[in-house]
Amino acid sequence: MKELLTVIVPAAGAGRRMGLGKNKAFVTVGGMPLLVLCLKMLAETRMVRRIIVVVRNWEIAETEKMLQEYQPRCFPGIDWQVTAGGKERQDSVANGLALITDESGYVAVHDGARPFAGTDVFSRTFAKAKECGAAIAAVPLKDTVKIVDTHGFVVSTPDRSTLCAVQTPQIFEIHVLRKGYEYLKEHPFAVTDDASLVEASGHPVAVAEGSYENIKVTTPEDILLAEKLLEKRGISG
Repeated sequence: MKELLTVIVPAAGAGRRMGLGKNKAFVTVGGMPLLVLCLKMLAETRMVRRIIVVVRNWEIAETEKMLQEYQPRCFPGIDWQVTAGGKERQDSVANGLALITDESGYVAVHDGARPFAGTDVFSRTFAKAKECGAAIAAVPLKDTVKIVDTHGFVVSTPDRSTLCAVQTPQIFEIHVLRKGYEYLKEHPFAVTDDASLVEASGHPVAVAEGSYENIKVTTPEDILLAEKLLEKRGISG
């Protein structure tokens, strides 16, 4: 029997960089809310059995209503639930993880604002996770990166060939991700992705090939790019 994923979808951000005064999960892209596009993509990978969406507490009812409306035609047959997020991203993922009672299997964390990851990226990342228990999608950096000090002067230039831009999905054996969050409780530090917790807890993280089209919709310019990608892929609401 094919092993399927539980996916935690953090979507509790305020969307300040979008400048729309609301959670970007509800922003319409190609005739559908951004979060719905993401769940539709997850369903189309055929690797997902359950989705846990994490939003701000006062957005739960609105999110549930939206997902109920779109499920029949966008992600039929997928078990989903909505829960409240926390102050920081890691708090939101921890809340989602707390709802998973499975002792074994795999869990993916995937940004609610990344609707273009697709089957290939998920397949590659899942395969790597099965090899070592933890894997992330990433792409080589196109730009040169500079380390800059607080006064605005360049300190150093890292070798670009060793640098990657990290994306989601990030896929883990459930006990590996739990261990990462247990480590965070004992050694609090600021994190921007879940792989950082797993790395800090001492578990190796493999890198799978991501996609330059796997954009995170964060700014108004990203919406324009997302519309183009939808048009290219022939996706509409």
